[in-house]
Amino acid sequence: MCVTSYFEDAHTLVNHCESKIDFLRKLHARCLADHAIKPEFQVELKNFVENLRSALDYCARGLFEKYGRSKTATPKIYFPYAKRGDNRGRFRDEIVERCIPGILSSRPDIVDHLETYQFFGASGNWLPLLMDITNEHKHEQLTPQLAKNYKVVEITATVPAGRTLEIDLKRIPLGGGPDQPVRANTFAWSGFEFTTTGVVVMWFLETTLPNVADVVRELSKL
Repeated sequence: MCVTSYFEDAHTLVNHCESKIDFLRKLHARCLADHAIKPEFQVELKNFVENLRSALDYCARGLFEKYGRSKTATPKIYFPYAKRGDNRGRFRDEIVERCIPGILSSRPDIVDHLETYQFFGASGNWLPLLMDITNEHKHEQLTPQLAKNYKVVEITATVPAGRTLEIDLKRIPLGGGPDQPVRANTFAWSGFEFTTTGVVVMWFLETTLPNVADVVRELSKL
């Protein structure tokens, strides 16, 4: 398979997930209304998260074919990710070299790019969560999700163009009007969460999908 095909496959998987997210929202709502997890929801959820991970692995393969090098004839290539406790040095010298051998020496700038997707980068901890959830689903039966009720606080801020705003989360008044630069409102919300990780399912899908889409788009241009 040529390099372009790997990235095309990654884009295809992301596009497929984007076409499925609204269907998953509706299934999730039906499960909440019926107070039961439908098998269809579990199957669609499993396929969704595994497709997102596969899209990342296709990107890793594309990068290896273009810039990597290995003494092994058929190396196993995976998207590199750091776990809690891993530092930047271990990520660069061990994890990246194990997952995409040769890329650190040929394109250290791409490794810099890969660092930004890690939990110690600028995009949060969605990547290790995705890996944990897909590992769980690959090696076990479909894990039942727990339904919980939440009290959500939504914070809205108005920042003038070209300016920054310092927010003290302890001093934001609830129910502030539109004339206030920082406002907070609370509302009730119900949803399912993954049993082992405690991550809210739909929140995770809604935030991880655009993150993976960004990764695929950015790496395919390198």
